[in-house]
Amino acid sequence: MRRKAVAATVLCLGATALVAGRITQKRADASNRTPTLAAMDHLEIQQLLARYSFALDTGADNGYMYADLYTPDGTFNKTNGREELAKLARGGRRGPANVRNLMSFPIVTPSAEGATGILYAQAINFGESGKPTELDHFGHYEDVYVKTAVGWRFKSRTFVNESGSLRLSQAQAHAGAVQTESR
Repeated sequence: MRRKAVAATVLCLGATALVAGRITQKRADASNRTPTLAAMDHLEIQQLLARYSFALDTGADNGYMYADLYTPDGTFNKTNGREELAKLARGGRRGPANVRNLMSFPIVTPSAEGATGILYAQAINFGESGKPTELDHFGHYEDVYVKTAVGWRFKSRTFVNESGSLRLSQAQAHAGAVQTESR
């Protein structure tokens, strides 16, 4: 009888260890899994990006439409906080006639925090007062998105300006035009 009790105890301990090992392995597998985004998450992030250009170009709602695309502690380059972000959207040429920020489709990658993204962008100055239309600047955005109670928002957004070659080529073109005119 005692042998049967010892055998049953050993069997129960072995089964418990096996179950505990499987639970631990499942937890390890779950923590090592790459996060995923649903199709709706991708769509909502694309809508966030579409609202970004509109809010920045128009300065809508005194700049607060732009600021509200960020988390309360969100940052754009070195600008952070709702008031500073709204102030950024109020500056420069703004209004419905000054739509000029254009972006490509984003590459969005799930992350532990939510998602990250990268996309190309350019700003065009449409000719005013007899000035020619010109490409103002171009580069790419590096984003961190988080899902909040009110939807996806920017946690951080960094613009990497790649316009150096543009400035050089415009200067070269201008120098060439001056040489041609002086001949």
